[in-house]
Amino acid sequence: MTDKTFAPLNEEDGVGWNGEVTLLFGGRQYAIPLLIQADENEGTDVTDVQRNAFARLMEKWNGIEPLLVEALIDYYNHEEKNSFGPDDEKEAALWWPEINTYEELVNAVTPETLVIPPDDWMEHGRRIYLLFGRTWGGEDLDDNGIGVCFVNEQIAEIGYKDIAF
Repeated sequence: MTDKTFAPLNEEDGVGWNGEVTLLFGGRQYAIPLLIQADENEGTDVTDVQRNAFARLMEKWNGIEPLLVEALIDYYNHEEKNSFGPDDEKEAALWWPEINTYEELVNAVTPETLVIPPDDWMEHGRRIYLLFGRTWGGEDLDDNGIGVCFVNEQIAEIGYKDIAF
């Protein structure tokens, strides 16, 4: 299907639609997967609510991105750093590098997926999730990464990727 906002999309058996979006993050352009989730009760069509949520986030992205980087630095240093991993001090230092600057953060995370939930998730505002891979914390066998929830283009929550599902 060719959507008026998202261009080519591929239907994902009752889950919704998959596509690709280009996102500027940390001075680099990323072509990342786009997942538009279907509303179980309303069918699988992409809705105007979903299109509007995406359009508004993209319109405001230049102002959001620096705030996002600061929020991710804070999340890393206060929530994740040293929360698990090896007891050995030298090994732990490899797992948990110092991340305090814009440059350090954008070199430690990579945007991976933009998720637009179904309309019934947007009762209290335009909701979108941006999922990141990260370099810290050892090998990520469970693909925990980072999930950021935006509501009305404001950061509402940061946690593991599964917050989007």
